[in-house]
Amino acid sequence: MAEGTVRAHDRGLVAVLVCVLALVAAALLFDAREVAAGTPEGTIEIDLKQRLQDVELRRENAELFVVDAAGRSVRGGEWLEQLASAQETQRGAGVLYVLFNITKPAGFLWVAIGFLGQAAFTFRMLLQWWASEKAGRSVIPIAFWYGSLAGGVLLLVYFVWRKDVVGVIGQSTGVFVYARNIMLVRRGALPAG
Repeated sequence: MAEGTVRAHDRGLVAVLVCVLALVAAALLFDAREVAAGTPEGTIEIDLKQRLQDVELRRENAELFVVDAAGRSVRGGEWLEQLASAQETQRGAGVLYVLFNITKPAGFLWVAIGFLGQAAFTFRMLLQWWASEKAGRSVIPIAFWYGSLAGGVLLLVYFVWRKDVVGVIGQSTGVFVYARNIMLVRRGALPAG
């Protein structure tokens, strides 16, 4: 094979990474569409997971206004009333809504994605431990890297939805490391556990 040519299995992993980017973009788009969805007249969308930088404030004639992602604005006092209402609605929906900090049933899907990602990470560590115990030495089976990649992708998508920059940075770099290790193991550059 010529130097610099991408092997077939490497193309497959590149395709996986492209899919990861597509999932991240979909998470961002879904979140933006959810926020911009039609809200009742005179209200703006209250997203309880917003960061301070996501809330735009304007002063007009010494009066404070809050502006949402769709460009709608309400007076500061009205926004506080809507925020209180959103919090009451969340609390009234049940303890799981408060525990997972979600306001809509679709939030359970995102939390499930996060839990699946964490489960994949836990499984890969247990698998590596079992393989090492079985071999009597420390080994890293290729399934460890696949579990890492799956868990990393799921957690990356979850952290993008949560707007958690620490998680996004941690998982986005990890996903490339996991994919590269799979490529190296499959090429024979690293020993498969």
